[in-house]
Amino acid sequence: MAKEDAKSKEYIEVGSDRGHTRIHISTWRMVFNNFLGGLSWGFGTVLGATVVVGLVIIILSKLDSVPIIGEFFSSILQSIQP
Repeated sequence: MAKEDAKSKEYIEVGSDRGHTRIHISTWRMVFNNFLGGLSWGFGTVLGATVVVGLVIIILSKLDSVPIIGEFFSSILQSIQP
């Protein structure tokens, strides 16, 4: 019963006066939620950047018509592959 009372006290109150909002949530819960959100955002950013950089390297390695760029990225790919 005590757990239900504690959970029922957590709410967000939107006031009609000038858009003010009151948040009635535990500070630790808010810190934990923000931490998880930041962790997810950072992981997604790193994963997305890895995919984009990988695609750019693959596309640039296919440019054999441009001698300097094509040879440069081909040598990078050859050194990466076993």
